Amino acid sequence: MYIDKKSPIPVYFQLKKIILDKISHGEYSQDSLIPSERELSENLGISRMTVRQALSQLVAEGVLYREKGKGTFVAKSKLEQRNIMSFSDTVSKRGMAPSTKVLYFSKGSVDEEILDILGLKENEQVYHLRRLRLANNIPVGIEEDFIPEKYFPNLEKYDLTGSLYSIIKEEYSHSINYVDNVVEAVKPSRDQKDLLNIPANIPVLKISGLMHSDSGLKLLYEKSVYRSDEYKYNIRVYANRD
Repeated sequence: MYIDKKSPIPVYFQLKKIILDKISHGEYSQDSLIPSERELSENLGISRMTVRQALSQLVAEGVLYREKGKGTFVAKSKLEQRNIMSFSDTVSKRGMAPSTKVLYFSKGSVDEEILDILGLKENEQVYHLRRLRLANNIPVGIEEDFIPEKYFPNLEKYDLTGSLYSIIKEEYSHSINYVDNVVEAVKPSRDQKDLLNIPANIPVLKISGLMHSDSGLKLLYEKSVYRSDEYKYNIRVYANRD
């Protein structure tokens, strides 16, 4: 470990990067104890206050966790989705194997609320798809999609255990422009607890999203829940320049 005190990069930030690099390369593994504030301070020749600042930020970011009287440990790494990215891509980028179980699939009429969200008329048909998403065979999320039949005719002929985003782009040539998402933490239902194999005290992330195409079509409405102990959602928010 080396800290360049002449660098314009703040010392605490350099230490954060050192720790993150050691975690990513497996030198600091999950639940392992990292060096104490005193050890890091003495080994790197920096103040304990600076070490504490770096460690406190990593704890706040969920990278590390503290146990009173024991020290600071490496937290469990979560799957992280950044803005528009399919679940399959999110899992694959972590070096894990994505898989999917189709729980329900049909075509027909849906509730008026769903029609309003998708901007459809009462007699228009909608595909209703519910899937269990897994990473290395661990249940991570339940996705429920409502897809207008008029934009995706004969959707049933495709393999729905793969990436739905890929089907949308490659098979139907729709270009995704943006997704309006609402993210909240909720208590899982009994069905969700059973499917995700989680205890009652673990909340789930509920994400509702409406996908828009470049041409202004409302392509898909999704209601999903993900395990909060396995998954996190990263959103970049831009300043209003008006």
